[in-house]
Amino acid sequence: MNPPDSTPPPSAADATGPGAAGPGAAGSAAAGPGAAGLGATGPGAAGSGAGGSGAVGPAWGGAPAPGFGPDPGFGPAPGFDGRGAGDAPRPARRWWLTGLVVVWAVGLAGAAVWSVRNDPPTVAEQRDIAAAVPLLERATGTALAAADASDRVVEIGPLRFDTDCPVTPARDGVEASREIIVRVRPDQAPGALDAIAEALPAEWKPAVRHLADNTRHALRADAGEFIGLDAAVEDTTTVFALRVSTGCRPTADGVDLNPTPQPAATLPPAFSAAMTALGANAPATSADVKCPDGTTAATVTASGLTLPGDLGRKLQELTGAALVIRAEPQGWAYRVGEVSVVVADGRVSATTSCRQ
Repeated sequence: MNPPDSTPPPSAADATGPGAAGPGAAGSAAAGPGAAGLGATGPGAAGSGAGGSGAVGPAWGGAPAPGFGPDPGFGPAPGFDGRGAGDAPRPARRWWLTGLVVVWAVGLAGAAVWSVRNDPPTVAEQRDIAAAVPLLERATGTALAAADASDRVVEIGPLRFDTDCPVTPARDGVEASREIIVRVRPDQAPGALDAIAEALPAEWKPAVRHLADNTRHALRADAGEFIGLDAAVEDTTTVFALRVSTGCRPTADGVDLNPTPQPAATLPPAFSAAMTALGANAPATSADVKCPDGTTAATVTASGLTLPGDLGRKLQELTGAALVIRAEPQGWAYRVGEVSVVVADGRVSATTSCRQ
């Protein structure tokens, strides 16, 4: 009798089918052709425990066997991001930089809107004629207050517009201006110009230049917002103008470029007395300005009159107690208190003062 076989029966860990050591064997120690597992060395080995020649087992995250794609049920191994070992790390998204750019853009837009509404203009073309006229009127009142004095006769000129001033070669513009007419006695013009410059606001930076061997004199001042004042006289000048102007500005809707003279609401007593003495009767118009103290000064004028040849005789009763600046057959200029009266060139005017 043969002795019993002492060889232990094969376990499931050693083989997956008959002929564990033959072709198609599988296991951790399989060595035959077609073997698979951790220690598989045979040709065509694959998988963890697959049996048979060329069998494919579950993916381990490595490359699939030739001719086979990756198992769709498995993804990359944990921590794998698709880069090779030598690739540079991907930069983190800089969301803070994007936010900073957005904040900067919003702040810049807000500053631009605020600047347009609040900042003073840097060139005259940034304020159209509608915005410039009120500034011109205010500067004219200040100029009148500086020009008016007890030894001068003054008049307020009307608001005028000059449309012959292009802002650019392709863009039309308009300039507004007013004048304060000043009459002085002979040889007083240079001194009057210096006195007016001293009476103007210091922030206007008024300056008088004495030219050509001190026989020509010019005054210039900057009233702000591109409103300018200028005047020029010679030693023999007896009548000169302080011209206040806006410079060339863009046109604007709603501005009457041909203003009609306004009827005078109030006639100064000195005006009525002169008209009566001359036997004249005509409607009067008024040119007004606001004085720096808020009061109103005005020049009341009646034009188109036929004046007598000898004005002195007609005005004798009125000028006896007045300060006479000019006395000629063709024209008279005098002051009655704080009112300046001019009778010349077929018209009579009386100008109230900012000094009242």
